Amino acid sequence: MRKLQNDIERICRLGLDSRTLRSRVMARLRQDVRYDAFCFGTIDPWTLLITDDISGGIPPGNAALASHNEYLEADVDKFADLARTGRTVGILSHSTGGDPRRSLRFRTVLPIIGAEHELRAVFLADGECWGAVSLFRRGEQTDFTSREAALVRALSRPVAVALRRACVNTSPPAAQGVPAPGVLVLDNAGRTLVTNETARRWLHELGTLPLHEVAAAARAGRGEEAYLRVRARTGRWLSLWGSTLNGEPDSGASVVIQPTPVSDITRTLARAYELTAREREILEQVISGRSSTGIASALTMSQYTVQDHLKSIFAKFGVRSRGQLVARALDIPSADGEPPRTRQR
Repeated sequence: MRKLQNDIERICRLGLDSRTLRSRVMARLRQDVRYDAFCFGTIDPWTLLITDDISGGIPPGNAALASHNEYLEADVDKFADLARTGRTVGILSHSTGGDPRRSLRFRTVLPIIGAEHELRAVFLADGECWGAVSLFRRGEQTDFTSREAALVRALSRPVAVALRRACVNTSPPAAQGVPAPGVLVLDNAGRTLVTNETARRWLHELGTLPLHEVAAAARAGRGEEAYLRVRARTGRWLSLWGSTLNGEPDSGASVVIQPTPVSDITRTLARAYELTAREREILEQVISGRSSTGIASALTMSQYTVQDHLKSIFAKFGVRSRGQLVARALDIPSADGEPPRTRQR
């Protein structure tokens, strides 16, 4: 166990972007925990919806079916349940009392993969969930064991911390200038009925998984939790809001996509860069363009205290000026000509 944990922790310290990080983790994990297929997603820690996934051995085009099971059907080992209870890992056969046929996911989702065994895990740090993985084995393979579950459980915090940091590491730089908002309407099977051109352009950056996540969450009656803030593959921050049509879950859902408000971006950055609550407030003030005098007045503190906090924020972001700080936070070129770059740890 210790060698696997050391190797994964070493990967987690490399400062990789999220997708590369997850691919490297899965490649190393497979040496100790065999699987025939997997799906490894990042999770919004506030709504516990999946924001992006990488997978292997899974046929494309099944995101709507998986989201439907995750949010609209009663089943075991839901990612949200594993996260909220702190149980972190579940083996399907164990959670169903030895009869996996009791699980709807076993009967509807696993056959697509040709799998009969499943292990699910979430990655938690400081009580927040930043990722989740499903491992699958086909019927001719043996089931996952309690020892393998323990191996995966031991990786929860280091992987979560790395995913938290990686949410600000993107490549290439963000594209700019696409109009907003985008609007889509989906039926209750997740098929797109209506979409505008802006939404199609946003989805080119996002993929369809976040779309199905918020639509399913809306149909499940999750209200304000049918919302995602997502770092698109181009580096842009986008937000998705889902709502049911006419308030009826069976009538489908509408989804609105637009650039994420600065307040939500700083909320995520505060976790990624391990800012204190006061540092987050000051970051928001800097992004809004306030001077140190203005920040001191708004937050009822001295200018010397503001400068002390700014020095700490600069150190955590690896920058030397306000312009570089804003550029790093929003993925735009800085005024002094230095392009945004990802933080290495």
